[in-house]
Amino acid sequence: MNAPELWTAAAAAAPVLSYFLGRVNRWAGLAAGLLSFVFCSFMLSAEITAGAPFAALVLWTAAALAHSVYLNGRCPSGTGSPALEAALAKAAVLEAELAAVKKEASLNAAGEKRSLAVYSAVKLLSETLEPHSAAKQLARYLADFFGTEEAALYMAAAADGETELELFAQAPKGGALPQLRELLALAGGFPAQAGTFSGITLAPVHAGGVPLGLLALRGAEPGVAAQFASEISYAIKRVILFRQVEWLSLTDGLTGLWRRAALDEKVREEIRRAAAFKTTMGFMIADIDHFKRLNDTYGHQFGDLVLRRVAQLLKSGVYETDFVGRYGGEEFGIVLPRADSAGLLRKAETMRARIEAEVFSQGLEKVRLTVSIGIAHFPRDGRGPEELVAAADKALYAAKEGGRNRVVEAGRH
Repeated sequence: MNAPELWTAAAAAAPVLSYFLGRVNRWAGLAAGLLSFVFCSFMLSAEITAGAPFAALVLWTAAALAHSVYLNGRCPSGTGSPALEAALAKAAVLEAELAAVKKEASLNAAGEKRSLAVYSAVKLLSETLEPHSAAKQLARYLADFFGTEEAALYMAAAADGETELELFAQAPKGGALPQLRELLALAGGFPAQAGTFSGITLAPVHAGGVPLGLLALRGAEPGVAAQFASEISYAIKRVILFRQVEWLSLTDGLTGLWRRAALDEKVREEIRRAAAFKTTMGFMIADIDHFKRLNDTYGHQFGDLVLRRVAQLLKSGVYETDFVGRYGGEEFGIVLPRADSAGLLRKAETMRARIEAEVFSQGLEKVRLTVSIGIAHFPRDGRGPEELVAAADKALYAAKEGGRNRVVEAGRH
Protein backbone atom coordinates (compact mmCIF):
# COMPACT_ATOMS: atom_id res chain seq x y z
CA MET A 1 0.00 0.00 0.00
CA ASN A 2 1.43 3.37 -1.06
CA ALA A 3 1.32 6.59 1.04
CA PRO A 4 -1.84 8.12 -0.52
CA GLU A 5 -3.78 4.94 0.04
CA LEU A 6 -2.53 4.80 3.66
CA TRP A 7 -3.63 8.38 4.41
CA THR A 8 -6.97 7.74 2.71
CA ALA A 9 -7.57 4.72 4.95
CA ALA A 10 -6.57 6.76 8.02
CA ALA A 11 -9.04 9.49 7.05
CA ALA A 12 -11.78 6.90 6.64
CA ALA A 13 -10.93 5.48 10.13
CA ALA A 14 -11.28 8.85 11.88
CA PRO A 15 -14.87 8.04 12.99
CA VAL A 16 -13.59 4.88 14.70
CA LEU A 17 -11.14 6.96 16.76
CA SER A 18 -13.97 9.39 17.48
CA TYR A 19 -16.20 6.57 18.79
CA PHE A 20 -13.71 5.01 21.20
CA LEU A 21 -12.49 8.33 22.58
CA GLY A 22 -16.13 9.37 22.83
CA ARG A 23 -16.68 6.57 25.36
CA VAL A 24 -14.82 8.81 27.80
CA ASN A 25 -16.23 12.12 26.49
CA ARG A 26 -18.27 12.25 23.29
CA TRP A 27 -17.32 15.84 22.42
CA ALA A 28 -13.64 15.12 22.90
CA GLY A 29 -14.13 12.10 20.66
CA LEU A 30 -15.78 14.26 17.98
CA ALA A 31 -12.94 16.78 18.11
CA ALA A 32 -10.32 14.05 17.85
CA GLY A 33 -12.13 12.49 14.88
CA LEU A 34 -12.40 15.85 13.04
CA LEU A 35 -8.75 16.72 13.67
CA SER A 36 -7.71 13.28 12.45
CA PHE A 37 -9.74 13.66 9.26
CA VAL A 38 -8.44 17.22 8.60
CA PHE A 39 -4.85 16.12 9.17
CA CYS A 40 -5.18 13.16 6.81
CA SER A 41 -6.87 15.40 4.18
CA PHE A 42 -3.98 17.86 4.46
CA MET A 43 -1.51 15.02 3.85
CA LEU A 44 -3.53 14.04 0.76
CA SER A 45 -3.87 17.58 -0.57
CA ALA A 46 -1.43 16.92 -3.40
CA GLU A 47 -3.43 13.91 -4.54
CA ILE A 48 -6.99 15.21 -4.11
CA THR A 49 -8.87 16.12 -7.24
CA ALA A 50 -12.31 17.51 -7.30
CA GLY A 51 -14.89 14.91 -7.91
CA ALA A 52 -17.01 12.19 -6.51
CA PRO A 53 -14.37 10.08 -4.63
CA PHE A 54 -13.30 12.78 -2.18
CA ALA A 55 -16.86 14.06 -1.76
CA ALA A 56 -17.94 10.51 -0.89
CA LEU A 57 -15.14 10.24 1.68
CA VAL A 58 -16.21 13.55 3.28
CA LEU A 59 -19.84 12.47 3.46
CA TRP A 60 -18.87 9.09 4.93
CA THR A 61 -16.69 10.70 7.57
CA ALA A 62 -19.32 13.28 8.52
CA ALA A 63 -22.03 10.64 8.78
CA ALA A 64 -19.79 8.30 10.80
CA LEU A 65 -18.73 11.07 13.17
CA ALA A 66 -22.35 12.09 13.71
CA HIS A 67 -23.30 8.46 14.35
CA SER A 68 -20.40 8.09 16.82
CA VAL A 69 -21.56 11.16 18.77
CA TYR A 70 -25.13 9.80 18.75
CA LEU A 71 -24.06 6.35 20.05
CA ASN A 72 -21.89 7.80 22.79
CA GLY A 73 -24.77 10.04 23.80
CA ARG A 74 -27.12 7.04 24.04
CA CYS A 75 -24.61 4.99 26.09
CA PRO A 76 -22.98 7.54 28.40
CA SER A 77 -19.91 6.43 30.30
CA GLY A 78 -17.12 7.82 32.42
CA THR A 79 -16.61 8.21 36.07
CA GLY A 80 -19.38 10.75 36.30
CA SER A 81 -22.06 8.44 34.83
CA PRO A 82 -24.99 8.01 37.28
CA ALA A 83 -25.64 4.48 36.04
CA LEU A 84 -22.00 3.42 36.56
CA GLU A 85 -21.84 5.06 39.97
CA ALA A 86 -25.00 3.24 41.02
CA ALA A 87 -23.57 -0.07 39.78
CA LEU A 88 -20.30 0.54 41.62
CA ALA A 89 -22.15 1.47 44.81
CA LYS A 90 -24.24 -1.71 44.61
CA ALA A 91 -21.12 -3.80 44.03
CA ALA A 92 -19.47 -2.19 47.08
CA VAL A 93 -22.52 -3.02 49.22
CA LEU A 94 -22.51 -6.61 48.02
CA GLU A 95 -18.77 -6.89 48.72
CA ALA A 96 -19.26 -5.53 52.25
CA GLU A 97 -22.09 -7.99 52.87
CA LEU A 98 -19.94 -10.85 51.61
CA ALA A 99 -17.07 -9.81 53.89
CA ALA A 100 -19.47 -9.65 56.85
CA VAL A 101 -20.80 -13.14 56.05
CA LYS A 102 -17.24 -14.50 55.84
CA LYS A 103 -16.31 -12.89 59.14
CA GLU A 104 -19.42 -14.24 60.85
CA ALA A 105 -18.73 -17.71 59.46
CA SER A 106 -15.15 -17.51 60.72
CA LEU A 107 -16.29 -16.40 64.19
CA ASN A 108 -18.90 -19.15 64.27
CA ALA A 109 -16.27 -21.74 63.33
CA ALA A 110 -13.90 -20.47 66.02
CA GLY A 111 -16.71 -20.39 68.58
CA GLU A 112 -17.78 -23.91 67.64
CA LYS A 113 -14.19 -25.13 68.00
CA ARG A 114 -13.90 -23.52 71.43
CA SER A 115 -17.23 -24.88 72.57
CA LEU A 116 -16.19 -28.35 71.44
CA ALA A 117 -12.91 -28.02 73.33
CA VAL A 118 -14.71 -26.98 76.54
CA TYR A 119 -17.26 -29.78 76.18
CA SER A 120 -14.55 -32.36 75.49
CA ALA A 121 -12.44 -31.17 78.44
CA VAL A 122 -15.37 -31.27 80.88
CA LYS A 123 -16.51 -34.66 79.58
CA LEU A 124 -13.00 -36.07 79.83
CA LEU A 125 -12.51 -34.85 83.41
CA SER A 126 -16.00 -35.89 84.48
CA GLU A 127 -15.79 -39.44 83.16
CA THR A 128 -12.15 -40.45 83.51
CA LEU A 129 -11.19 -43.13 86.03
CA GLU A 130 -7.51 -42.60 85.36
CA PRO A 131 -6.74 -38.86 85.78
CA HIS A 132 -3.07 -39.22 84.86
CA SER A 133 -3.86 -40.85 81.52
CA ALA A 134 -6.39 -38.07 80.81
CA ALA A 135 -3.79 -35.32 81.32
CA LYS A 136 -2.24 -35.67 77.86
CA GLN A 137 -5.60 -35.35 76.09
CA LEU A 138 -6.56 -32.40 78.28
CA ALA A 139 -3.37 -30.60 77.25
CA ARG A 140 -4.47 -30.85 73.61
CA TYR A 141 -7.88 -29.41 74.47
CA LEU A 142 -6.18 -26.47 76.19
CA ALA A 143 -4.03 -25.81 73.11
CA ASP A 144 -7.08 -26.03 70.80
CA PHE A 145 -9.24 -23.74 72.91
CA PHE A 146 -6.69 -20.98 73.34
CA GLY A 147 -4.83 -21.42 70.05
CA THR A 148 -1.51 -21.55 71.88
CA GLU A 149 1.34 -24.04 72.03
CA GLU A 150 2.20 -23.17 75.64
CA ALA A 151 -0.41 -24.13 78.23
CA ALA A 152 -0.41 -25.78 81.65
CA LEU A 153 -2.97 -26.74 84.28
CA TYR A 154 -1.92 -27.06 87.91
CA MET A 155 -4.21 -28.87 90.33
CA ALA A 156 -4.49 -29.11 94.11
CA ALA A 157 -4.13 -32.56 95.64
CA ALA A 158 -7.12 -32.01 97.94
CA ALA A 159 -10.51 -30.38 97.43
CA ASP A 160 -10.10 -28.11 100.45
CA GLY A 161 -7.56 -25.92 98.62
CA GLU A 162 -5.10 -26.21 101.52
CA THR A 163 -2.46 -28.29 99.78
CA GLU A 164 0.14 -27.14 97.28
CA LEU A 165 -0.52 -27.21 93.56
CA GLU A 166 1.05 -29.82 91.31
CA LEU A 167 1.32 -29.99 87.53
CA PHE A 168 -1.53 -31.98 85.98
CA ALA A 169 -1.43 -31.26 82.24
CA GLN A 170 0.87 -29.28 79.97
CA ALA A 171 1.53 -28.55 76.30
CA PRO A 172 4.01 -29.10 74.81
CA LYS A 173 5.04 -32.31 76.55
CA GLY A 174 8.43 -31.03 77.70
CA GLY A 175 6.94 -27.81 79.00
CA ALA A 176 7.85 -24.34 77.74
CA LEU A 177 6.37 -22.17 80.50
CA PRO A 178 8.31 -21.21 83.63
CA GLN A 179 8.04 -23.38 86.75
CA LEU A 180 5.08 -22.88 89.09
CA ARG A 181 7.09 -20.96 91.69
CA GLU A 182 8.29 -18.55 88.98
CA LEU A 183 4.72 -18.05 87.71
CA LEU A 184 3.47 -17.29 91.21
CA ALA A 185 6.38 -14.92 91.73
CA LEU A 186 5.35 -13.01 88.58
CA ALA A 187 1.80 -12.66 89.93
CA GLY A 188 2.93 -11.88 93.46
CA GLY A 189 1.33 -15.07 94.80
CA PHE A 190 -1.75 -17.08 93.87
CA PRO A 191 -3.86 -14.68 91.75
CA ALA A 192 -7.33 -13.76 92.98
CA GLN A 193 -8.54 -13.32 89.39
CA ALA A 194 -7.32 -13.86 85.84
CA GLY A 195 -4.58 -11.53 84.62
CA THR A 196 -1.56 -11.31 82.34
CA PHE A 197 1.92 -11.13 83.85
CA SER A 198 4.97 -10.69 81.57
CA GLY A 199 3.06 -12.12 78.61
CA ILE A 200 1.72 -15.14 80.56
CA THR A 201 -1.96 -15.31 81.49
CA LEU A 202 -2.81 -16.89 84.84
CA ALA A 203 -6.40 -17.84 85.67
CA PRO A 204 -7.36 -19.40 89.03
CA VAL A 205 -9.76 -22.36 89.05
CA HIS A 206 -12.36 -22.05 91.83
CA ALA A 207 -15.33 -24.14 92.92
CA GLY A 208 -17.55 -22.80 95.69
CA GLY A 209 -14.97 -20.15 96.52
CA VAL A 210 -12.24 -22.74 97.13
CA PRO A 211 -9.12 -22.51 94.90
CA LEU A 212 -8.58 -25.85 93.17
CA GLY A 213 -6.09 -25.12 90.43
CA LEU A 214 -4.37 -22.64 88.16
CA LEU A 215 -4.33 -22.18 84.38
CA ALA A 216 -1.12 -20.81 82.84
CA LEU A 217 -1.14 -19.78 79.16
CA ARG A 218 1.03 -17.70 76.89
CA GLY A 219 -0.74 -15.14 74.73
CA ALA A 220 -4.30 -15.81 75.96
CA GLU A 221 -6.87 -13.18 76.91
CA PRO A 222 -7.60 -13.08 80.66
CA GLY A 223 -11.38 -12.97 80.10
CA VAL A 224 -11.34 -16.05 77.90
CA ALA A 225 -9.05 -17.89 80.33
CA ALA A 226 -11.35 -17.02 83.25
CA GLN A 227 -14.36 -18.33 81.33
CA PHE A 228 -12.63 -21.62 80.55
CA ALA A 229 -11.50 -21.99 84.18
CA SER A 230 -15.10 -21.46 85.33
CA GLU A 231 -16.42 -24.04 82.86
CA ILE A 232 -14.09 -26.81 84.05
CA SER A 233 -14.00 -25.96 87.77
CA TYR A 234 -16.47 -28.58 88.99
CA ALA A 235 -14.97 -31.23 86.73
CA ILE A 236 -11.58 -30.42 88.30
CA LYS A 237 -13.11 -30.79 91.76
CA ARG A 238 -14.44 -34.20 90.76
CA VAL A 239 -10.97 -35.32 89.65
CA ILE A 240 -9.43 -34.11 92.91
CA LEU A 241 -12.05 -35.94 94.99
CA PHE A 242 -11.57 -39.08 92.92
CA ARG A 243 -7.82 -38.94 93.47
CA GLN A 244 -8.38 -38.50 97.20
CA VAL A 245 -10.64 -41.55 97.35
CA GLU A 246 -8.17 -43.54 95.26
CA TRP A 247 -5.30 -42.50 97.53
CA LEU A 248 -7.27 -43.38 100.66
CA SER A 249 -8.08 -46.81 99.26
CA LEU A 250 -4.36 -47.51 98.74
CA THR A 251 -2.99 -46.05 101.96
CA ASP A 252 -3.22 -47.10 105.57
CA GLY A 253 -5.25 -44.63 107.60
CA LEU A 254 -3.14 -45.01 110.74
CA THR A 255 0.41 -44.80 109.39
CA GLY A 256 -0.10 -43.07 106.03
CA LEU A 257 1.90 -45.86 104.36
CA TRP A 258 0.74 -47.91 101.37
CA ARG A 259 -1.61 -50.82 102.04
CA ARG A 260 -0.75 -54.47 101.42
CA ALA A 261 -2.41 -54.56 97.96
CA ALA A 262 -0.37 -51.57 96.76
CA LEU A 263 2.78 -53.10 98.26
CA ASP A 264 2.25 -56.41 96.47
CA GLU A 265 1.66 -54.59 93.17
CA LYS A 266 4.87 -52.61 93.65
CA VAL A 267 6.83 -55.84 94.25
CA ARG A 268 5.49 -57.27 90.97
CA GLU A 269 6.19 -54.04 89.08
CA GLU A 270 9.80 -53.75 90.29
CA ILE A 271 10.51 -57.42 89.59
CA ARG A 272 9.32 -56.92 86.00
CA ARG A 273 11.49 -53.82 85.67
CA ALA A 274 14.55 -55.47 87.19
CA ALA A 275 14.14 -58.52 84.94
CA ALA A 276 13.79 -56.33 81.85
CA PHE A 277 16.86 -54.18 82.60
CA LYS A 278 18.95 -56.96 84.18
CA THR A 279 19.22 -55.15 87.52
CA THR A 280 18.64 -56.15 91.14
CA MET A 281 16.10 -55.18 93.76
CA GLY A 282 15.69 -55.77 97.45
CA PHE A 283 12.70 -56.49 99.65
CA MET A 284 12.66 -56.36 103.44
CA ILE A 285 10.07 -57.07 106.09
CA ALA A 286 10.42 -55.26 109.45
CA ASP A 287 8.46 -56.47 112.47
CA ILE A 288 8.13 -54.74 115.86
CA ASP A 289 9.31 -57.10 118.56
CA HIS A 290 6.84 -58.06 121.30
CA PHE A 291 4.21 -55.68 119.97
CA LYS A 292 1.33 -57.63 121.57
CA ARG A 293 2.96 -57.29 124.97
CA LEU A 294 3.33 -53.54 124.29
CA ASN A 295 -0.40 -53.23 123.53
CA ASP A 296 -1.41 -55.28 126.56
CA THR A 297 0.82 -53.26 128.88
CA TYR A 298 0.24 -49.69 127.68
CA GLY A 299 -2.98 -49.91 125.68
CA HIS A 300 -3.89 -49.73 122.04
CA GLN A 301 -3.64 -45.95 121.82
CA PHE A 302 0.03 -46.17 122.75
CA GLY A 303 0.39 -49.04 120.29
CA ASP A 304 -1.02 -46.82 117.52
CA LEU A 305 1.44 -44.08 118.45
CA VAL A 306 4.29 -46.60 118.18
CA LEU A 307 3.10 -47.79 114.76
CA ARG A 308 2.93 -44.25 113.41
CA ARG A 309 6.40 -43.34 114.70
CA VAL A 310 8.03 -46.55 113.45
CA ALA A 311 6.44 -45.92 110.03
CA GLN A 312 8.00 -42.43 110.01
CA LEU A 313 11.43 -43.77 110.98
CA LEU A 314 11.32 -46.47 108.29
CA LYS A 315 10.22 -44.01 105.60
CA SER A 316 12.87 -41.46 106.53
CA GLY A 317 15.55 -44.17 106.38
CA VAL A 318 15.12 -44.98 102.67
CA TYR A 319 15.34 -43.10 99.35
CA GLU A 320 12.35 -41.39 97.74
CA THR A 321 12.43 -44.03 95.02
CA ASP A 322 11.96 -46.77 97.64
CA PHE A 323 8.46 -47.92 98.56
CA VAL A 324 7.35 -48.39 102.19
CA GLY A 325 4.05 -50.05 103.05
CA ARG A 326 2.22 -51.60 105.99
CA TYR A 327 2.45 -55.32 105.42
CA GLY A 328 -0.05 -56.18 108.15
CA GLY A 329 -0.42 -55.62 111.89
CA GLU A 330 3.00 -54.55 113.20
CA GLU A 331 4.85 -55.66 110.05
CA PHE A 332 6.17 -53.28 107.38
CA GLY A 333 7.34 -54.10 103.86
CA ILE A 334 9.93 -52.07 101.96
CA VAL A 335 10.70 -52.36 98.23
CA LEU A 336 14.17 -51.08 97.25
CA PRO A 337 14.82 -50.93 93.47
CA ARG A 338 18.41 -51.46 92.25
CA ALA A 339 19.64 -52.16 95.78
CA ASP A 340 22.82 -54.24 96.13
CA SER A 341 23.30 -56.74 98.94
CA ALA A 342 25.91 -54.83 100.96
CA GLY A 343 24.15 -51.48 100.69
CA LEU A 344 20.79 -52.93 101.63
CA LEU A 345 22.25 -54.66 104.68
CA ARG A 346 23.82 -51.40 105.90
CA LYS A 347 20.54 -49.53 105.38
CA ALA A 348 18.58 -52.16 107.32
CA GLU A 349 21.07 -52.08 110.21
CA THR A 350 20.85 -48.28 110.34
CA MET A 351 17.04 -48.36 110.51
CA ARG A 352 17.13 -51.07 113.21
CA ALA A 353 19.56 -49.01 115.30
CA ARG A 354 17.50 -45.81 114.93
CA ILE A 355 14.35 -47.54 116.12
CA GLU A 356 16.22 -49.13 119.03
CA ALA A 357 17.51 -45.69 120.07
CA GLU A 358 14.07 -44.05 119.86
CA VAL A 359 12.44 -43.23 123.18
CA PHE A 360 8.64 -43.43 123.43
CA SER A 361 6.89 -41.64 126.29
CA GLN A 362 3.89 -43.10 128.06
CA GLY A 363 2.99 -40.81 130.92
CA LEU A 364 6.05 -40.58 133.11
CA GLU A 365 7.44 -43.81 131.74
CA LYS A 366 10.03 -44.04 128.97
CA VAL A 367 9.56 -47.00 126.63
CA ARG A 368 12.04 -48.48 124.17
CA LEU A 369 11.41 -51.12 121.56
CA THR A 370 13.22 -53.04 118.84
CA VAL A 371 12.48 -54.48 115.40
CA SER A 372 13.56 -57.59 113.56
CA ILE A 373 14.20 -57.36 109.80
CA GLY A 374 14.30 -60.04 107.10
CA ILE A 375 15.87 -59.29 103.69
CA ALA A 376 15.56 -61.00 100.28
CA HIS A 377 17.15 -60.08 96.94
CA PHE A 378 16.00 -60.43 93.35
CA PRO A 379 17.04 -62.51 91.49
CA ARG A 380 19.28 -64.26 94.03
CA ASP A 381 16.57 -65.31 96.51
CA GLY A 382 13.55 -65.44 94.24
CA ARG A 383 12.52 -64.69 90.65
CA GLY A 384 8.80 -64.24 91.30
CA PRO A 385 6.85 -62.00 93.73
CA GLU A 386 5.59 -64.83 95.94
CA GLU A 387 8.96 -66.49 96.03
CA LEU A 388 10.77 -63.26 96.93
CA VAL A 389 8.29 -62.31 99.69
CA ALA A 390 8.43 -65.83 101.10
CA ALA A 391 12.24 -65.64 101.24
CA ALA A 392 12.10 -62.33 103.14
CA ASP A 393 9.48 -63.72 105.50
CA LYS A 394 11.62 -66.77 106.18
CA ALA A 395 14.60 -64.52 106.94
CA LEU A 396 12.41 -62.49 109.34
CA TYR A 397 11.39 -65.70 111.11
CA ALA A 398 15.07 -66.57 111.47
CA ALA A 399 15.73 -63.14 113.00
CA LYS A 400 12.95 -63.73 115.52
CA GLU A 401 14.23 -67.18 116.32
CA GLY A 402 17.76 -65.82 116.67
CA GLY A 403 16.84 -63.51 119.52
CA ARG A 404 15.09 -60.58 117.78
CA ASN A 405 16.47 -57.01 117.28
CA ARG A 406 18.58 -58.13 114.36
CA VAL A 407 18.79 -58.16 110.55
CA VAL A 408 18.94 -61.47 108.66
CA GLU A 409 19.39 -61.98 104.93
CA ALA A 410 17.69 -64.84 103.10
CA GLY A 411 20.04 -67.78 102.62
CA ARG A 412 22.42 -66.50 105.35
CA HIS A 413 20.83 -68.13 108.38
